Amino acid sequence: MHATATENITIYFYNPEINITRNAVLKNTFDLYLETQGAYQFQPVDNKETFDALIKDKKNAIFMMSNWHYLQLKKTLLLQTSTLVLRGTKNGNDTYHKILVGKQPKLDLQTMSLATSGNEEYSRSVLSDIYSKQSIDQFSSLQVLEVPKDIDALMAVGFGLADVALTTKSSLNKLSILYKQQNQPLLILGESQALKRLAVVFKEIPQPEHHKIQSILKQMAKNKKGKRGLHMLGLDDWRLVDGRLSKNEGPE
Repeated sequence: MHATATENITIYFYNPEINITRNAVLKNTFDLYLETQGAYQFQPVDNKETFDALIKDKKNAIFMMSNWHYLQLKKTLLLQTSTLVLRGTKNGNDTYHKILVGKQPKLDLQTMSLATSGNEEYSRSVLSDIYSKQSIDQFSSLQVLEVPKDIDALMAVGFGLADVALTTKSSLNKLSILYKQQNQPLLILGESQALKRLAVVFKEIPQPEHHKIQSILKQMAKNKKGKRGLHMLGLDDWRLVDGRLSKNEGPE
């Protein structure tokens, strides 16, 4: 059965880099834009297992996910009937870096506490990327403090609630502007490799609905309500992706 313009098509969203406490606001923000475009809705998902089950069972659906998760799924059969259509961008770039920030230049990786807006599994994987010469077991005793936003992770370090924060340079710059009076000596202790931004996958959506939804998402950057949704995802636009993966998009 094929989708038609009158059927409700759902965009399922799961991103371990964003705290799930923001999901209700995220849904409302996206739906305010989508309801002006047709029978579409946005549905954040709270955990990886539920999201993976939806990918397996749903047809005529869209899945928005972190590239970290996308590359994991590419190793399975769950995306065999799906197509990577869009990639999130900010300032024209579809990649970004995570940085590790703290007050002390030397750390005990096994006992340090980490503030992060991502979930524990994702955060450990980024740390293993930053400390590529260390095994993932080095972080087995890591204490993780999950916070709503990257800048909250930095605040946690500033106030002594965590030893280090996993964040971005833009959040660190923002903090330095907002809290100049604190003059906190926060140091960049490490940086990840270039990480791809959000991936948007279409599963079994027929033409011309495929092109219609693709266009609706691309137009978000030119719409006031759409911009709000993009901003909540840390993006300012979407880039169209060739259905075939380039070398740096991950294995086939």
